[in-house]
Amino acid sequence: MSEWNIGVDVVEIARFERLNYSSNKHFYMRVFTPKEIEYCLSFSSPAPHFAANFAGKEAVYKAVNRFCDVKIHDIEILRDKYGAPKVNLNLSREEKTSPLNVKVSMSHSLSHAVAFAVAQSSTKIANELNVKAEAVSPNGF
Repeated sequence: MSEWNIGVDVVEIARFERLNYSSNKHFYMRVFTPKEIEYCLSFSSPAPHFAANFAGKEAVYKAVNRFCDVKIHDIEILRDKYGAPKVNLNLSREEKTSPLNVKVSMSHSLSHAVAFAVAQSSTKIANELNVKAEAVSPNGF
């Protein structure tokens, strides 16, 4: 028997336009992995991509937080060879023993980025783990 959970998040792109990478590296390195930063900075306008990835990480966090104790930096969203987002979770050895399937969909307009995530796991994991919450905002607080 498996259990499902969902997560969704919306982010204003303007928040990342105001938080330029070169002046706020500490925030970006705390929230994003080096590969995510490299991907977002590969665009002439990285703010929409940072916002979408941030929304994706928050949506994934909301979807998986009842199954495992994960921090925002432990969630990595990369792209496969077709450009589709792929979720990598840096979990503890104990949490890796039971399968956790996570999918995320992300999009952005000129002003907002949105993400929706779905996580599937066995009910055993959800019932046995003591999950802790973590909140991170794009303004670094």
